[in-house]
Amino acid sequence: MKAPVKRMKKSAPRITTPPAPASRSRIVRAAAPAKAASSARAASDKRHRSQCPINLALESVGDSWSLLIVRDMMLRGHCGYQAFLRSEEKIATNILADRLLKLEQNGLISKSPDPADARKYIYALTERGADLAPLIVELALYSAKHEKRIDMAKDVIGDMQKNKAAFASRLTRNCAPKVKRTFRKPVLSEPIEETLSLF
Repeated sequence: MKAPVKRMKKSAPRITTPPAPASRSRIVRAAAPAKAASSARAASDKRHRSQCPINLALESVGDSWSLLIVRDMMLRGHCGYQAFLRSEEKIATNILADRLLKLEQNGLISKSPDPADARKYIYALTERGADLAPLIVELALYSAKHEKRIDMAKDVIGDMQKNKAAFASRLTRNCAPKVKRTFRKPVLSEPIEETLSLF
């Protein structure tokens, strides 16, 4: 009888790469708006992999599910958990809950209780979230140009192609939170005496 032959695995040759040269570019800090929401401040205070603007944007909305949720809110008017679940991409419930939480933590959406049912929440885009409209428009136009079949109304794509800046700004205006203005009655300097006439 022959002894079993042990085969040794061939290891792949090690390839070493030289360390990347130190970056000579300076970090440019964006000016913060005068009145930033507390959630937006909390989102900007967290640690980032780098201060590259592309990295910062991708950390907020870098996965496909987050952008699809933003798309549903902007273009389809979805604002409830069940509406997001009914989307044709069939997002899993655990992923949806996680992405909604991340979008809220990053200051892109807000959550408020549903007045009709206290067990449900209504989600809305914040000003920061509404500012993603040009990105959504560019992604839609990119797909319209490079994909054979897309599932979007031709008139919507046509409007985007005619004037994408106007379409994006209209989308931003429609999705931005509405500022509630309270009107105060003018206060008169002297009280007016009123008498009640019974006859």
